[in-house]
Amino acid sequence: MQAAPLDNPRYYLANFDTLIDWVCQCHADLLTEAERATVDAITRLPDASRALLVRLLMRKGDHFERSQLHYAEIGAIEAASQPLITPLADSATPDGLCRHNADLTLDEMLALVTLPRLRAAFPELHRSTPKRRMHDAISELLGDITPRPLPAWLNDPAADTLSVGLGELSRRLSLMFFGNLRQNLSDFVLSELGLLRCETVALSPASRAFTHRWEVDRYLALEQLREDWQQVRERLDRTANAELERHWQRIVVALDATPSAAADEIPAEPSASHQLTDARATDGRAIDDRANAWLAQRRDRLRFSLARDAERQGWHQAAARQYACLEDSAYVPRAMPRRVRALELSGDISTAHALASERLARAEITLDEQLALERALPRLCRGLGLPAPKRAKAPTTPQITLTVPDLATSAAAGIHGVERAAAHALATPEAPVFYVENGLIPALFTLLCWEVLFAPLPGAFFHAFHTGPADLYRPDFVSRRQAAFETCFARLKEDSYRTVIRERHQQKQGIQAPFVHWELLSEELLNHALDCIPPAHLEACFRHLLANPREHRAGLPDLIQFFPEHNSDRYRLIEVKAPTDRLQDNQRQWLALFARHAMPALECRVEWLSATEASQGESSEHKAPPAS
Repeated sequence: MQAAPLDNPRYYLANFDTLIDWVCQCHADLLTEAERATVDAITRLPDASRALLVRLLMRKGDHFERSQLHYAEIGAIEAASQPLITPLADSATPDGLCRHNADLTLDEMLALVTLPRLRAAFPELHRSTPKRRMHDAISELLGDITPRPLPAWLNDPAADTLSVGLGELSRRLSLMFFGNLRQNLSDFVLSELGLLRCETVALSPASRAFTHRWEVDRYLALEQLREDWQQVRERLDRTANAELERHWQRIVVALDATPSAAADEIPAEPSASHQLTDARATDGRAIDDRANAWLAQRRDRLRFSLARDAERQGWHQAAARQYACLEDSAYVPRAMPRRVRALELSGDISTAHALASERLARAEITLDEQLALERALPRLCRGLGLPAPKRAKAPTTPQITLTVPDLATSAAAGIHGVERAAAHALATPEAPVFYVENGLIPALFTLLCWEVLFAPLPGAFFHAFHTGPADLYRPDFVSRRQAAFETCFARLKEDSYRTVIRERHQQKQGIQAPFVHWELLSEELLNHALDCIPPAHLEACFRHLLANPREHRAGLPDLIQFFPEHNSDRYRLIEVKAPTDRLQDNQRQWLALFARHAMPALECRVEWLSATEASQGESSEHKAPPAS
């Protein structure tokens, strides 16, 4: 699957044809007859018309003034657009692939027209009226804001629009190709420019994103709900709390509605919410999202996001109810502590205390959830007048204090950030320091387990423009690959792991991969890491990363210092903290792991040296003692 060369003036059309061909080859059974008829009609269009259609699909929005469309490789826009506005019987777009002078809502018109044109079209409005207030001003002026063509809005017969009528089908086709709605045809361009280099994975119809049409319908419906809520949040400020809550409740109802009952229960605005009723088996039975783990996770993610937004607005009881719906999901380690907090803030401290205590008593609780609940429990006990529980003493991490020039002084010397200032102060020729943060240990994991991460498992890769497996953060990511990961980790017990990592670092340079930042992972850093970090320490880190890839990909120490000449403790990890900083939970987890496995790590507390002190020669030359 190759991107078209950019010296082809219609490269975007060739890339669109690639997308269409792939969908027709691998997903034809997921298209209705009307949709297939539309796709066939597109392929039969004159090249200029197809090129214009693709240009419009690549632009933001659905409505365009024809006079503003100029493409040298297409030529006369009016001629190219004529086949697009021709009705297509028995297709998904019977009115044509595009509509000429379609009715526009007031908001659609405002998105299309510049402020000077609005003022010319509505001279009665005050000249100082800003664009953001035009909706209310025009509504008050006209009274009737029924959708109408642009010439009617502006009282200008010359105003001429083309509206793409392929929006939903276009999203459907893009979704079936990419497996998501984030990517688009621009990824073809990035690939051709060499800015997006991807590992070659053997693709086949078996690796496609969707196997049933209802899965596509569900995905689009969930995405539409997310977009609806996002638009509402952007339109309404925090002062409109009651109206915002009403919209939030509507989205939640749509999310909760069963397919069979949704049509009667969901209010009419917006109509997109009704898409949740479309998922049905061939025998007419309603389908549960839980039949597809991937869709279930997307639904849960949306619910978690809605609950977080409810928290931010102060709707604590509503937030707690949504978090409760996630109890049997992969989101429970993140949702449960937030549910406890929401219950506490709503005044239901006894329920929050009982829930936290019950969760902490479970053997299968994750470390992330445990730390969060242990932090909440003493506060809940105080609220109920109960003695605070005794907490196990956390492993201690050695600390040092380092005095360095303040940020402004360091920046003037070309040293930016507190971490690099600390690195500069600690480094010696015999003990180099590298700023790595989350870019070393996870990258070594990826290089060691490259073939596992890019194995063409069903549902992992759907197209040629991937940056890693699509299921990387799904609950079954590790279980589907457990045996293969163990084979990789077995290399750590022999010297072959160093050879494998070094070869992959050379062979795969610049290719998109999870956790790898090529600009950070220099050959010098790689060689020091492989020479100085014991393989047992690497394995402990890799297993911790796999325990929760989403959360544990971050939180690693900022710096690593190497002592190549030492016989033992040939490295140490250093977490740098400015005077006002504090450790985060994921950082504490990593430090606890290092303590359990006797891995050399320390916390470096930075104090500022003023510019005056530095100019007086008081700049600290303090070097923390090397590991013994």
